[in-house]
Amino acid sequence: MQTLSLQRGVIYGPVDSRRLGRSLGINLLPTGYKLCAFDCIYCQYGRTKVLTAKAEEEPFPTVEVVLRKVEEALRQVPDLNYLTFSGNGEPTLHPHFVELVKDVIHLRDKLRLEVKSAILSNSALVGREEVREALARLDLRIMKLDAGLKELEEVTIQSLILDGPVQNVRGKAFDRWVETLAWIAPQEVQIYATDRPVAEAKVEKVPKAILLAMVREAEARTGIPVRAY
Repeated sequence: MQTLSLQRGVIYGPVDSRRLGRSLGINLLPTGYKLCAFDCIYCQYGRTKVLTAKAEEEPFPTVEVVLRKVEEALRQVPDLNYLTFSGNGEPTLHPHFVELVKDVIHLRDKLRLEVKSAILSNSALVGREEVREALARLDLRIMKLDAGLKELEEVTIQSLILDGPVQNVRGKAFDRWVETLAWIAPQEVQIYATDRPVAEAKVEKVPKAILLAMVREAEARTGIPVRAY
């Protein structure tokens, strides 16, 4: 199964998202390779070419270019629900992430107040106070499970559920997932299966019926709203 092609620019979409409706993506990462702090076997963009949690020397788009592209999109693209920081890896790796969040939200407030802001993040940099402060400015923070999320208020946790040689649908892996959710106490949990291509062929897609059973058990054990997509 082939993975998806990398995004070739700063703005992409709008994407019809299961969770966010009509979402316009903002790619803060390089366009020639995937840049991330993790190398997940289920990633739709394949394996990580540059694996790092400190990437100041990479060829990121400049603040000026990002803001110009976002402004053009807000003026030209109709019917948007979200502006979403995501793209070719982990968006918080951009060395000017804090400044960009502030300025993008300012543009949104000036041009399209009805459009909400969001991020899809793997939580790798939530240990940094300035990153947490930037995340707090966004309307929706959809984060992968990490102990550092205890420091964030009103966080939504996203968990990709997979089966195969590595799995999190049953046994000890599932129990520890539920226990960690109860400890962090997010406002919501979103679980989803691998509808898109993945980096490793051994990853097996989890049927919707199993996702719904996980929803019921996780809600019963934690009291936290859980949604399956």
